[in-house]
Amino acid sequence: MKKYFILFFTVVACFTGLGQNNAIKTELPCNDEMAQKVKGRWIGLPNNGTYNTNETNNRIDQIHDLISKFYPEPTGLDVIWHRTAGKSYFGSKRKYFTTNDGRLDFDYSDVPLFTNYSYSAAFFPYQCAYGKSHSLIPTYPGETGTFLGIIANYNLGENASDDTWTINGLPVIMRKPPIAVKDGIEFSYPEPGQNVRHILIHRKGVLPYKTVSRKIYLEYCITYYTKLHDEIINSLGQIPVRSLDIQEKEKNAKLAKFEKDFANDPKKLKANVDYYLSGYQTDQQRRDEQVTKAKKVRDDVLKKFTDEIEKTTREGLLETPAMVYTKYQYDPYIFETNPEKGLLIITENPDYIRKELPKYAPQFFIISFTWQDWIPLNKFAENFGLNFRFERLQAMIDK
Repeated sequence: MKKYFILFFTVVACFTGLGQNNAIKTELPCNDEMAQKVKGRWIGLPNNGTYNTNETNNRIDQIHDLISKFYPEPTGLDVIWHRTAGKSYFGSKRKYFTTNDGRLDFDYSDVPLFTNYSYSAAFFPYQCAYGKSHSLIPTYPGETGTFLGIIANYNLGENASDDTWTINGLPVIMRKPPIAVKDGIEFSYPEPGQNVRHILIHRKGVLPYKTVSRKIYLEYCITYYTKLHDEIINSLGQIPVRSLDIQEKEKNAKLAKFEKDFANDPKKLKANVDYYLSGYQTDQQRRDEQVTKAKKVRDDVLKKFTDEIEKTTREGLLETPAMVYTKYQYDPYIFETNPEKGLLIITENPDYIRKELPKYAPQFFIISFTWQDWIPLNKFAENFGLNFRFERLQAMIDK
């Protein structure tokens, strides 16, 4: 399978190579309040990726300048940042095939010749040193669960590796619906119960994605489950069976054993023979019964979608965007009506791409921020969401 360049939340491996910092001695016994007030630092790391150029670096540095000026003095933490660049596959078409060893793979076509690149910042809080009452330490080298990523020209979502659904060759993916939209800046609904935020910044008046209608979604679900269950039914129909002669000999041998075992007890003989014959099936009968049951399961599943098509048609909602909790889910419901829980079914919009631009020009940005539940990080998250000038990133698009 073709590989995407690695997202910002996997860059923790790049941060673990930093040297051990000296601990900070405290006059009083260390506590969380002290740790949350430590004056932190911005620390830059070497580039990651093979597509870094002066042009991409310059644009990532502009992003860093915006972020570092917005948060010039990290408090209670160090912020470690770096640049990543790779080839963009946004808007590319896929043609799936099965390899000789049975794996699913695909080839790309219509690949746009432009770069994706990201600004990645990881937040490492300070904490009291374990076993040392008067000592504060930074938490790197190590791991952190707090990342800010600002990515240009990257995929808007991801589909499962074994899902071959495409529309006009474009993979069908999912993304959180917008909770607020303002002049080309979309704030997505947060992940339920998680400190995760996503923001899409694009050109005003045009979207880099297309929603998939309920009609198209339902029709594909019927195709999807028909194929899935037909494969099961065909597989069951291929179960090997023994000849009727062999099975008849086996049955007669079983009856003869009953005659021998219960020769002195006619009632038990009759009871055992009747019980055995009442449940007796040939291999062919057993296979046919499994096929019949599988067909009923298929028909019951497909009826849920055909019933939904009729219901959605009556309600005049066939052409509205499909929003689901889980793709292809049908029990207890097909469509999710709560946008806090739902995911839009979409495809990327290749018509959004301005092909005449240099390949390093940002055409849209995706901002993702996930953070741990800790006072300095909660403060940064709230301040970032309310006060960061996202329109300054939008002003960089196409430049």
